[in-house]
Amino acid sequence: MRTPLAWKNLTSSFGKCVLAATGVGFAVVLMFMQIGFRNALIDNNVQILTLFDPRVAKLAIVSRARYNLSTEQRFSRQILLQASSLSDVRSVCAVNVERGTSKVKVEGKPARPIRSIGIELDHPAFFADAELYAELRSADMRRAGLVDTRSKSSYGFATTVGELRKQTIELNGKSLQIVGQFKLGTDFGNDGSILTSAALQADYFPWRSRTGDPEDVVDIGLLDVRISDIDELDRLAEKIESLAPDQIQVKRTSQFIAREKDFWAKATPIGKIFLIGTLMGLVVGAIICYQIQFTDISEHMPEFATLKAMGYGPSYFWSVILCQSLYLACLGFLPGLAASIGLYALLAESSGLIMSMTLDRIVLVWSLTLLMCLVSGSLAIRKLFTTDPASLF
Repeated sequence: MRTPLAWKNLTSSFGKCVLAATGVGFAVVLMFMQIGFRNALIDNNVQILTLFDPRVAKLAIVSRARYNLSTEQRFSRQILLQASSLSDVRSVCAVNVERGTSKVKVEGKPARPIRSIGIELDHPAFFADAELYAELRSADMRRAGLVDTRSKSSYGFATTVGELRKQTIELNGKSLQIVGQFKLGTDFGNDGSILTSAALQADYFPWRSRTGDPEDVVDIGLLDVRISDIDELDRLAEKIESLAPDQIQVKRTSQFIAREKDFWAKATPIGKIFLIGTLMGLVVGAIICYQIQFTDISEHMPEFATLKAMGYGPSYFWSVILCQSLYLACLGFLPGLAASIGLYALLAESSGLIMSMTLDRIVLVWSLTLLMCLVSGSLAIRKLFTTDPASLF
């Protein structure tokens, strides 16, 4: 039976093994956090669209001047009504968002900007969560709204529904009763959100439209259509866009989500900053792994030299060092993953950001960790090949 030399070398000293795993684990946590922050800040900018069922809200309309979802550019509601008259369109839903002129004041706290979201309630099928629709419908009957549970604590919102209903809250100087909660999350420009019906929102933002009726303009129009084929959806989108080609863009909702993420990742410094942070974690980990494996090879040089003198070739030493790199990657990755999951949960709770540990992110960091360890092992093994066995005896 062959001796598992790579494993025995790595675990010959418990203290050194733990130290090595800790070093790799630190690099793993650093990479996970950078990737987590990047994706959280990018993903949170499209969280508003996650309120809706993608199987229903297949197409979306926005103003052609709206280069991302945070900009306040609107289009005429008349265009949405024209689109609803097409035979392939079942129903439409207007979603209105106010940011720049929206301020909330909780009793005992100063007024602060907040995102106000107003949704038409005529078609419950648009909502991804039937319970949220029912709660919002119930709130609207009382001319009240819901508050995002992930809103920053500095607003002063109570944490329980019972206490919320007792608070004195004003939106743009007018009293607004909050009777429930929903989950959305913060993003680059929004520390919190209030959700109401579009009709109730109009009472608090009478200046939305130049015509005088706040509901005459729409921020995002969602369409439930009778077709599912992607090519047919794209053709229908072009047909709807032709109703007002200079004013609106019409795409599949998934395309708007992808475009929004692409904008924040590539058109802003955010993507580059967190990419550099991830690469720094990779470099730090590679240096740590190199030092660990270089030291290990140096300490066991007489043993390696003996094997070399006995006729073991380069392929054997490559297999030992690369196998040791694999073990080191596993020993560091698993505790690093566990620590990162805990940190994700902690940061999501404290910051309002959606920190999701998804399979693709786990695979990405595992691949980077394995690459990091293999490259450092390949660099460290040079010492073994450049040493003359005779010089060690």
